[in-house]
Amino acid sequence: MNKNNLQPTSTLSRRRFLAKMAAAGTALGISTGIDNKTAEGAQPKPEQINSNDKKIFWGDIHNHNAVGYAKGSLQRSYDIASSSLDFFCFTGHSQWHDMPKMPQNKHMKWVNGFEVLKNNWPNIKNLANQYYQPGKFVPFIGYEWHSSDCGDVCIIFPGSKATLIYTDSIKDLQKFAAKNDAVLIPHHPAYKLGWRGQNWSVLDTAVSPVVEIFSEHGNAETDRSPYRYIRHSMGGRSTTNTLQWLWEQGVQVGVVASTDDHLGYPGAYGEGLVAAYADALDRTSIMQAIKAKRTYGVSADRIELDFRLNGNWMGSTIPFTPNRNISVKVKGKDVVKSVEVLRNNQVIYRDHPIDRPLKSPWSEPVLCRIEFGWGPWAALEMARICDWKFKTVVHGGKIISALPCFQSGPYDEKRRNKLSIINDSTCEVVSYTSRKQAYEERPTNSVILEIKGTPQTTLNVNLTEPQKLFITKSLEQLAKDNNITFTGPFTSESMLMHRLVFAENYNTEFEFTDKSNTGKTDWYYVRVEQTNGSLAWSSPIWVTNA
Repeated sequence: MNKNNLQPTSTLSRRRFLAKMAAAGTALGISTGIDNKTAEGAQPKPEQINSNDKKIFWGDIHNHNAVGYAKGSLQRSYDIASSSLDFFCFTGHSQWHDMPKMPQNKHMKWVNGFEVLKNNWPNIKNLANQYYQPGKFVPFIGYEWHSSDCGDVCIIFPGSKATLIYTDSIKDLQKFAAKNDAVLIPHHPAYKLGWRGQNWSVLDTAVSPVVEIFSEHGNAETDRSPYRYIRHSMGGRSTTNTLQWLWEQGVQVGVVASTDDHLGYPGAYGEGLVAAYADALDRTSIMQAIKAKRTYGVSADRIELDFRLNGNWMGSTIPFTPNRNISVKVKGKDVVKSVEVLRNNQVIYRDHPIDRPLKSPWSEPVLCRIEFGWGPWAALEMARICDWKFKTVVHGGKIISALPCFQSGPYDEKRRNKLSIINDSTCEVVSYTSRKQAYEERPTNSVILEIKGTPQTTLNVNLTEPQKLFITKSLEQLAKDNNITFTGPFTSESMLMHRLVFAENYNTEFEFTDKSNTGKTDWYYVRVEQTNGSLAWSSPIWVTNA
């Protein structure tokens, strides 16, 4: 590779870097999930699986900051979003017409927040349009509408114009959205009806083609799924307000995920992201993908998922056929525990990449997660922010991709998490961690390096903050054992270089034919689970009744 072509991230974006890697011949093939052979002709770009000219773009279309009743400036939100996401919508809190009065007048938090959004509405629109760069970063304009009885929705406008309206009628809001080609996306739907859970009886799929399956509130797939609703005052999950129940009623909606983060951190790790298969990175293409339900959600890691039925994309509705050829491709970011295909909410096929033996482990890139943080546990009452700066250099190999896993806490207006330099051998990280405001009490951040190398390839970490340390490990060593390094005496922060993950255990691809005639419209979707708890859910594909 001509290293003269490599540039720091100030001039070379993550997406352009990955494109250069592909052009330089470092694209990797994806291995099959059944017999561990290489899929014929499968040469996807290093950042995503082969997707027939449509690309995966990552976004967060539901998040908050101090322009409302959360934390953080609007400018900070855009700094973070534009450095780590492909598309984004700040959805400030706008209104709650049937809000109950709360003890100690706590409802005034909402009332005051709504006024802040109203006063800043022109700036919200202007900033979204200023940051819009087709092919690089796509912000949308939108806001959130609360309702105890109908449930909360975010309205997202397709272009540069948007109007802030006030209404106590969901029907009027739906008509307004339709008139403006906007979408209304229901979120945290699984709360009890009347407690800001979704009132499915007023759902209009013409303007609400997708529903938020996951956010910091939890997982709305079923009332028994991992990540229950636990953080807020609206209680747990109601069975009849989950996605599986809605699909059982014959309602055809796809899924997205987004953070609903209130610390002003778009794309916060572990709080949900939406992936959209689109022709291009622009407002029209992303909005088309959402309206076509060509979307899926992840809880944390950016798991790549391609699901087709008789060649049709996720989100499709197709005429009846008894022969349903199902194809699935998954590229995880950790060990993939299971990939499940469900028909009518019942698992009909499972694949377990975790159990696959390593036949040729060094023929494909390996994944190495570098996690850092921890420090004094909460009971010691020594909460502090720890600043991190380190450079990782690969000798005798190449970095194919580097992904950030930066959480929202602690809130800090000035600090930024940055994956600041990437080339084919070097990755530099500037970050900060704390137990204070740590999401799920997980006081760590991490980066995932995808490395093409051999057992002799070395990974050198030069740590300059919070302590000057030098760590060197070969990939052969990391294949057998992880490495933990403390930055000082007892209670100090530490760094964990995870054991390597090999392609046989993070990649899978399979096909099978399901012959079915249930006498009703069937729906199929895919669910992925990694051993680290990260989940992904595809939008369903519907096969109509004969």
